Amino acid sequence: EKCSMTDKEWEERQKTRQQEMEAVSKALAILSGDDAHDLFTRTFNPALLQKSTAANVAQRDKASKLLSAVAAKYHNPRLATLAYQVRLDAFTRVKKAIDDMIAQLL
Repeated sequence: EKCSMTDKEWEERQKTRQQEMEAVSKALAILSGDDAHDLFTRTFNPALLQKSTAANVAQRDKASKLLSAVAAKYHNPRLATLAYQVRLDAFTRVKKAIDDMIAQLL
């Protein structure tokens, strides 16, 4: 009885793996087809590519930390706000690119 149960489970696993392989093959066929290539070419937006270097990120982070430290030392909320803006400024261009893409779709 145990052997038959094991054989049955093995057959189920084999059948499941075969179905998975068929699904992956279909997905690859769809993704590598001409329609997918045309869609990617039409919707590709180079504005979303990362253009800043690690040095720029490090400098921005260092400036933000310095401004935060000075703001805390002198209890200056304006400097704290500036430090926060420096930290989030990197996302401004990404948000604008997303808004532009949404406007194009509508």
